[in-house]
Amino acid sequence: MLIAPSSMTVTSGITAQAALPEHPGNRVERGFVNTQAIVFAAKCLDGLAAGWRESRLLNVSVLRALLLLTQRHPERAEGGFDALEIAEAVGAVIGRNWVKGDIWEDTAGKVRDHWGNLVTKTWPTKEEGVRQRFLQLGLDVAPELSRDEGGGQGNPTRYCFRLVPLPKVSDGEEQDENPGPLAEPAPRPSGSVSSGDEGVSYICEDVEDASWLARSFAQGFLLSGWRRHALRSVFIAGILVVFLAVLIVPLTMVTKRSVSESANALIGAGVFGYIFWSTLGTLLMLHRWRIALAPWWMQSVDDDRLVEWRCPPRHPEKSIKAVRYTATCPLCGGKVVARSGGLKHVWSLIGRCEEAPAAHVFSFDHVRREGLPLMRSMTSETRQPRS
Repeated sequence: MLIAPSSMTVTSGITAQAALPEHPGNRVERGFVNTQAIVFAAKCLDGLAAGWRESRLLNVSVLRALLLLTQRHPERAEGGFDALEIAEAVGAVIGRNWVKGDIWEDTAGKVRDHWGNLVTKTWPTKEEGVRQRFLQLGLDVAPELSRDEGGGQGNPTRYCFRLVPLPKVSDGEEQDENPGPLAEPAPRPSGSVSSGDEGVSYICEDVEDASWLARSFAQGFLLSGWRRHALRSVFIAGILVVFLAVLIVPLTMVTKRSVSESANALIGAGVFGYIFWSTLGTLLMLHRWRIALAPWWMQSVDDDRLVEWRCPPRHPEKSIKAVRYTATCPLCGGKVVARSGGLKHVWSLIGRCEEAPAAHVFSFDHVRREGLPLMRSMTSETRQPRS
């Protein structure tokens, strides 16, 4: 996901305390939202939404309309904006009048329907990545979308944008008790990748538009109960089929079959083995690898879907989940996608920039969600003078 360049120029050390500061000089008491924090968060989220694949959908336009209104009137963000304001702002986002000639009931209905699609379909698949991006920017607050139902004349339904504190991450370093609204971000640990030219920071995205066969893994296939036994049965059945196919080869030779029949048996065994490995091989080895390229029946046309083994303590339950990992290229601003390493990086996953896939290549660490440039390090090694 891309983020607007303008939002990256603002120092991003906003904390949960800074989101609700106390300003005695301005007669603003604790409980009132810091408008500077609200505007910055809205700009960050708007930059992310502009880079989503679904950015052309109207439900995303409704989200960006809410963010536009939030940037214009941050003091009203928590109280919310009515449907007519949202609809007029959607026109500014998409570049044309969206509600021309519509009566109030029709306008409210259109906004309500697209908001429903946003909070039930699009936002749940993006929320984790948004929270990760906010953490990477040094924020310990995350956006929350809500809808306050109205009732009666003069009390319309309102759509709200709020900031909620993120869970504390224990990293052995205590935060300042009273940080400023835009304090400098804390220095990164030694060996960590910065957001500059040194490397990339990956964001985990949920898989969208999955086929019916892969949908259970896109939602997270829990390895408990009947699901675990069903997956184990599939593995055992596949291994037995391959074993029987391989067993045919020596049997044909013992019975003194012709060379062509023996060759056909050998080819058949190889075909069965290849089908088994391409269909279930990565899932079978996932317990050891922890993350791998998803098999063909889970893939999209871009071949960028991965399967990840998730288990405690990093995750609440043991499961296999189909995911995508993306980042912003520090060299050109394009999207970096984690995918197969190919012949140069066999059995490895790497990040390739969609704009320059051969030149802008990065390593991939799904635990730390960071990557270092590969092509640049190889080039620098070749340029070093011999001693």
